Amino acid sequence: MIGEPIDDVLEWSKKLSPWKQDALRRLAISNELTAADVGELLAQVKSAVGFKLPVAPPKAVPFTKAHFGGGKHQPIILKGIASIENVNRLVPKASLTFCPKALTIVYGRNGSGKSGFVRILRTACRTRVENPAKLKVLADVYGGTAGPQTAEIVIDAGAGDTAIPWTPGTVASPQLMQVSVFDTASAQLYVDGGNQIRFLPFGLALPHRLNAVCIGLKETLDSERATEVGNKVSLTTIAFAPQRETAAQRFDKALSKSTTDAQIDTATMSSEEDQERLDQITAALSAGAAAAADVNALSKWIDTLAMECEAVASALTDTALEQLSSLRAASVAARQAATIAAGELFTDEPLAGVGSDTWRALWAAARDYSVTEAFPGQTFPVLIADSGAAACVLCQQPLLSDGASRMQRFQKFMDDTLDAEATTAEQVVADALTNVHDLTCLGADDFPDRLEQVRKRDAELADGLSIFQTSAVKRRANAVARLRGEESVAVPPMIVPIEDVKAFALKLKAEKDGLAQAGNSEDRAKLAAEKAELEDGKTLAANKSKLVTRRDLLVIDDAYTKALADVQTRGITQRANELLDTHLTTAVVTRFDAERSRFDIMHLNVELARKSGQTKAEFEIDPKTKLTKVTSEILSEGEQRALALAGFLTEVALTDGSGPIVIDDPVSSLDRDRSAKVAERIAEEATKRQVIVFTHDIIFFNELCRVADDAGIEPVTVALFSDKSAAGKVDTAGMPWKGQDVSKRIGRIKNDAAPLAKLHATSPAEYEYQVKNLYGRLRDTYERVVEQVIFRDIVRRGTDVIQTQLLRYVRLSDALAIRFHEGMTRANTHSHDNPAADTVAMPQPHEFAAHIAELELLISDLRAESEAAEAARPQMKPKK
Repeated sequence: MIGEPIDDVLEWSKKLSPWKQDALRRLAISNELTAADVGELLAQVKSAVGFKLPVAPPKAVPFTKAHFGGGKHQPIILKGIASIENVNRLVPKASLTFCPKALTIVYGRNGSGKSGFVRILRTACRTRVENPAKLKVLADVYGGTAGPQTAEIVIDAGAGDTAIPWTPGTVASPQLMQVSVFDTASAQLYVDGGNQIRFLPFGLALPHRLNAVCIGLKETLDSERATEVGNKVSLTTIAFAPQRETAAQRFDKALSKSTTDAQIDTATMSSEEDQERLDQITAALSAGAAAAADVNALSKWIDTLAMECEAVASALTDTALEQLSSLRAASVAARQAATIAAGELFTDEPLAGVGSDTWRALWAAARDYSVTEAFPGQTFPVLIADSGAAACVLCQQPLLSDGASRMQRFQKFMDDTLDAEATTAEQVVADALTNVHDLTCLGADDFPDRLEQVRKRDAELADGLSIFQTSAVKRRANAVARLRGEESVAVPPMIVPIEDVKAFALKLKAEKDGLAQAGNSEDRAKLAAEKAELEDGKTLAANKSKLVTRRDLLVIDDAYTKALADVQTRGITQRANELLDTHLTTAVVTRFDAERSRFDIMHLNVELARKSGQTKAEFEIDPKTKLTKVTSEILSEGEQRALALAGFLTEVALTDGSGPIVIDDPVSSLDRDRSAKVAERIAEEATKRQVIVFTHDIIFFNELCRVADDAGIEPVTVALFSDKSAAGKVDTAGMPWKGQDVSKRIGRIKNDAAPLAKLHATSPAEYEYQVKNLYGRLRDTYERVVEQVIFRDIVRRGTDVIQTQLLRYVRLSDALAIRFHEGMTRANTHSHDNPAADTVAMPQPHEFAAHIAELELLISDLRAESEAAEAARPQMKPKK
């Protein structure tokens, strides 16, 4: 593992909004987001910014390391693919079984069905392919089979075999994200379709893929905004004539998304009394009006008092006061319950009183200090700092294990339901205390003076107001005492003279109107202003529906503004590039160069360079020439494939964990020398993780088997073939004859020879036919003995590699040479066509068995001779 880019991506993602975390999760486990995925993400964005949706959006699932095969996941083993239906030309119910450890080699000639299996894996597992067209899996385009394309991918995650259903386009299983697939399509991404060679660790690609989602959502939101809002706001303009500073016109201009229905209702109130008043003022202005400042002031005061009487009548009744006592009792009981719970929870703490009011005040102060000064921007409590354990905000000492655990317990208690309920109940009491009526008129210093003004006009009302004022003041004090938990005294009964006050207000209004008849310039101006207010209020009331429509449009437009701000990409792009720069380290480049060195392509004058945009960030191979920026114009196809493999294996090394890898056709366009190097590298990787290789190259197949054996791995081999009816059929032999070494060939011959005795007794003619073929196989095996056993694979047919250092094992005694000659001659004799005259007797079954045993003994003796030769030679020391 080189670096921890995935950890940094995860840490960064925790600061993102829930829908972006959900988008990252979907991107990590899917090669392509479906229309349904995008729709659900759009719903989450709208819900987050206040859209009223007809259906609640799906709950966002946070992004975790397990979603792309990293972190504390349960490692899986890829056991096979089964129950395949309607995929390419694969036979119905086609299946493949993989070796649960080390190496599986799937061999098949062109058209045998290998690609069908690989196409299923690359859509179900992790691949760099993102183009939907490249991921499309076809049915048999020449066949007539109908029905869905399905398969089962069998894994073992530690609890036995589990079949994961697969169909094209479905969301990939997070467990299968541990499996990396390399094939021609993904190789083209590393070489950019033959133009540029690119490399990017999987986890670091996610932020830029998130940008692509954001851009798509922005386009959708812009389109919806144009349709839903557009120029509709201008159509709700109210035509006031003339333009002037009235409450109605100010309300119209100040209308915003925050304007409530209640505010609109209040602003558009228009009654018959208003119309009567407008008519009266109009008439008065026409006839002239006299000033009546004192009456006007008293009229305003009595109007305010009338409203206050109504409020007091509702807020300070006996029932209301009892309700305040209930609120106080509920908050005290809730806090006692929380305190008892804290006492039970923190019995082992060094100090008493944890959970008490004073302790909670201390905790709140510590939290405020932490988030504003000590650790701004970090979630309280902060337990880990860059240098290790964070300092305690109370004692300034490093938080060791016990201290960190205690801080976590305290925070858990503060988040606990009982404490939260107590806090909520206490806040309700505090709010109620804040909202106790202030008695603006009844409690004002000028109340006695105003009362005398009333007494001059209505003594009975003044007496009633005096009694009511005394009761209201005492009841208010009683309400405050109940909420504070203080001792409260009895309160007198409350008789609210509201109807008398309203009647008095009408008398004042009539008096004022009468005085206005005399008129003066100042009062006349006021009357003119009142007239303007009434006129514009009437106009506003008549256009109430326009106000509601405009407000609703502004709410929608504001939601779109917030949604568009939430899908902006600048911050994501900046952070994504920072992550790339952090993790494009010397270690990464070194690993990439090490992989290149293994494939003998270090001579290529190229290097890694980052190239980023909004939706893409790749580590491209820079050809380091001004003549061209297209690497494929310089490199051969084989060099491009070798570089692609180097990039893939570097990415595998950068991915946390040791998930299986699937490699299809790894040696396409490679020469034999590099093909051998690829085989060695794959065998080495198979010692660390499960590796599955698909190939049509029999020489590479043999080479991979050999190097796997040298690495101490016994690969499981599978042979596929096709016929006119279907592809993907599994050859029961396991591998072609050409691919079998000496030991496997002898095993095959023994297995095929088992029925000879019975056949000899029932059909001599058929026996002769079969035994002749088996002698031919025996002759092939003798020939392979020369290459594999006598000359220790120093020279292998089909390759240009000569391992001269193995000559120290070569020695062939005369006795062994004679035995080899005799066995080879016998195999030739009985496998070639002999004269029609019966001059060569056909061996009996037991004789054929003896000939096989002779070959096995010869091989054993040859190997012993080889080891003895090496042991007898002096050890060669390197020259100084």
